[in-house]
Amino acid sequence: MTSEHLGKVRFEKQGSMTIGHFKAMANPCSIFIESDNSSDAVKKAIRLMADEVWRIEQKYSRYLADSVVSKINNANGLPIPLDAETYHLLQLSDLLWQESGGKFDISSGIFRKIWHFNQQQKIPTQSEVSAQLAHVGWDKISFNKQDITLPIKMQLDFGGIGKEYAADRCASLATGDFGESVLVNLGGDVVALGPRADQTPWQIGIETKQGGGKVWKRIPLSKGAIATSGDVYKSIVYKGKRYGHIINALTGYPVGNSPSTVTVAAPNCTEAGMLSTLASLQGQQAEQFLEEQGRPFWIQR
Repeated sequence: MTSEHLGKVRFEKQGSMTIGHFKAMANPCSIFIESDNSSDAVKKAIRLMADEVWRIEQKYSRYLADSVVSKINNANGLPIPLDAETYHLLQLSDLLWQESGGKFDISSGIFRKIWHFNQQQKIPTQSEVSAQLAHVGWDKISFNKQDITLPIKMQLDFGGIGKEYAADRCASLATGDFGESVLVNLGGDVVALGPRADQTPWQIGIETKQGGGKVWKRIPLSKGAIATSGDVYKSIVYKGKRYGHIINALTGYPVGNSPSTVTVAAPNCTEAGMLSTLASLQGQQAEQFLEEQGRPFWIQR
């Protein structure tokens, strides 16, 4: 499927830099390429990279009836064949589940039925939470390279790892014909193949915890990735208490004392995203957790 079918790329030119802006996974996205190649060639490359992001979104969206996720979720306890890419994402999900002690669980997306972080709401009752908890549990799922079987009423949601994976895949499609001055930004999940054409680093802005587009900190990035987890735009305040959208899958409630934003730098966006997510799940111990990982990080409380 081409970008003409899935969405549009809006192009912007700044000197030798071509920027492609598009929407994917409910986020504003941009691809930056500084190159002396023809404008048409650079635009074609950006469209192909955007197509890859849309492909992943189409394949793993829980909102599309013909997506892989929907087929798995609607199988009524029957096994569904797996391809290599989906098996890879399931392995990443298994790793996150293990490293988090079960707090991260891609079967916990079902909590969206009772938690709505785009509006003020009543807090779910314990009985409502318990009713959903009965259908959460990675250890109840059976999968191998060939197929996956979910218990009836259980649902998977790759939202916790999909965007970072898409950022890495998108960046990998930038051919060497354009040099290394390539930057991919999918809603704040960023991958740089190399520095800018003048060998200076890209400047990655981290938004303040108050939101509104104001920059809290600028991080220089020449090569590698940066990912941010947080609830700046996905939290509610009820009776004076703030509830962020990052839910502990073991309890069904948002993580207590979780940072507003956790930003991590790593060689690739998948690792950076995994670490920022795991840190957010640590709540008050987020800083201590990241210090033990040995990767650069920035936290807003």
